[in-house]
Amino acid sequence: MPAKHYIDNKRQLIITSWEGTAHDAEFIKAIKKYQNDIQNKSEYINYNEIVNLSEVTSFKLSTEGIKNIGQIASSTDKSDGNRKLAIIVSSNLAYGLARMYEAYRSFSKKSKKEIRIFKKEKDAVAWIQK
Repeated sequence: MPAKHYIDNKRQLIITSWEGTAHDAEFIKAIKKYQNDIQNKSEYINYNEIVNLSEVTSFKLSTEGIKNIGQIASSTDKSDGNRKLAIIVSSNLAYGLARMYEAYRSFSKKSKKEIRIFKKEKDAVAWIQK
């Protein structure tokens, strides 16, 4: 499941697009790489994020996997500032899995990002830019 990252410095936004089949192990590996290579760099520390899952063709994620993904993702949240994460989905299944991720992520004491889930990219972008 390849992930492609685009950094929009003008809007201080990191856009990650996923495609193919979503598997727990691949998702976790990709998130850790993203955190190390991009997210934790000082020049991007205050950027908001959009995660576009609309090109994912199938989901093979377990409840435990989603829980782990939420814990790993929240481990790099910064306590200061209000950062946003918009998740774009294209199906009811993806929406449900994204809501599960949002819930598990919120259980972490380190979780500081405001998260919203959208079915339309334009709505996600509008919310991020508020």
